[in-house]
Amino acid sequence: MIKPTMDCIRVGVAGAGYWGPKIIRNCLELGVLGAVCDTDDVALASVRSMDPDICVTSDFHQMLTLPIDAVIVATPAVLHKEMCLQAINAGKHIFVEKPLALSVADGQQIVAAARAAEVSVFVGHLLLYHPGVRKLRALVGEGAIGDVWHLRSRRLSLGRVRDHENVWWSFAPHDIAVMLAVMAEEPRHVVASHSASGCTGLTDTAYADFEFSGGRTAHIEVSWLEPEKAARLDVFGTHGVLTLDDTRDQEKILTSRPFSIAQDGRERRVPIRGAESRVNFEHTEPLRAELVEFLESIQFHRSSETDGDQGVAVLRALTMAEAAVRQQAELIV
Repeated sequence: MIKPTMDCIRVGVAGAGYWGPKIIRNCLELGVLGAVCDTDDVALASVRSMDPDICVTSDFHQMLTLPIDAVIVATPAVLHKEMCLQAINAGKHIFVEKPLALSVADGQQIVAAARAAEVSVFVGHLLLYHPGVRKLRALVGEGAIGDVWHLRSRRLSLGRVRDHENVWWSFAPHDIAVMLAVMAEEPRHVVASHSASGCTGLTDTAYADFEFSGGRTAHIEVSWLEPEKAARLDVFGTHGVLTLDDTRDQEKILTSRPFSIAQDGRERRVPIRGAESRVNFEHTEPLRAELVEFLESIQFHRSSETDGDQGVAVLRALTMAEAAVRQQAELIV
């Protein structure tokens, strides 16, 4: 059977700033770019330099009247709800960068509107399309490290400080999306701590410890004021640990560290460390894989793993941690 092509789908990209150019480049290479919208003339000029024939506009409503099938919303999160609803009302499928919205209620409203309009919602939880994460999840599913009992994810950098959202809402959606996928359920409880340096007026460092059924746990740590960059995911099982080190300045490495528990001569349980091994995986661009999945979800009328419902589940976990921080603060007062 010959697989249908995607060249009949046309996509409009809203937002040509920090992340937008990467999306625009991929859409151009995939042959699906129909238009680009941004209120910044400099950003639009940069888009024109990629291809002078690209249709550009500073008016989002005007872009929605163009012959496009879908809209990619790559704007600050504070604008996601309004722009998604406008695109849905115009009958467009939507791809919205993480987070889906800034509250569970807003996320649910977007999903409900899309369902009523019979269009799809796709959320840009990029890490789930990372080839290393995909390989790690496949190994977990195969039982390579036994039963998972703990996950730890650290995303730290000294980088771009956002004005519209704090580090928890900016960084943690990546880690939470992976956590939910590995644990295959939503958390039951969380203890969290969020700290602000006072430099931005927003949370700059955040920790959260989630609890799941069966006593399983997950720890997430994010900061954008960390001098030493780190992007590391560890998944602990009853027979070993899988680690993905994804620090940008280093080679992306996935390793497996097996271990077993044995009895010594005095009937004590002792861990026996196995030989660490490197796991090979194909180093493909996560954004390209993500966009292809979105286009195919439209082409074949199917849902994706990162659909609107999954986006709302991530919002619930984000909100759960923030609520725990507020409750703790009220107890201290």
